[in-house]
Amino acid sequence: MQIILLTVLSLLMSSSFAFEQEQPENNSDLRGGKPLLLVEQLDDEEKIELERTSAGDYFLVFTDEDGSRKNKIGRTKAEEIDQKYSAVFLKVQYELPADPKGCDADWKLVLRGEDQRACPKNEQKNQAIRTLFDEMKKIARP
Repeated sequence: MQIILLTVLSLLMSSSFAFEQEQPENNSDLRGGKPLLLVEQLDDEEKIELERTSAGDYFLVFTDEDGSRKNKIGRTKAEEIDQKYSAVFLKVQYELPADPKGCDADWKLVLRGEDQRACPKNEQKNQAIRTLFDEMKKIARP
């Protein structure tokens, strides 16, 4: 009798575990389809964004008055751009002198949600950003 009771009890327990379905892992990257970084020249209305899709593909998106163009790039190139961009972003934010007061920004930089603006009268910042923008533009518009 005890053997039958234990067998029935074990069958009930194992069947209850069988009905529980494992929840699928949430692998949706919040950055998917959103820009990882952005550099925008406000006066000329040109901007370049590095996007990463949820599938792991990278795109450089160049936008100007003529519209928007996407150029797919490899992961290695995207990481190289990301490293250069991060270095310029931090340099502009922390190492170079502050913009003069009352100066309207000509550049907008966004790195993973954090943004900053730079004034065209600040030659050091302007040169660092311009060099980066031109490099990215060559890749985005082959």
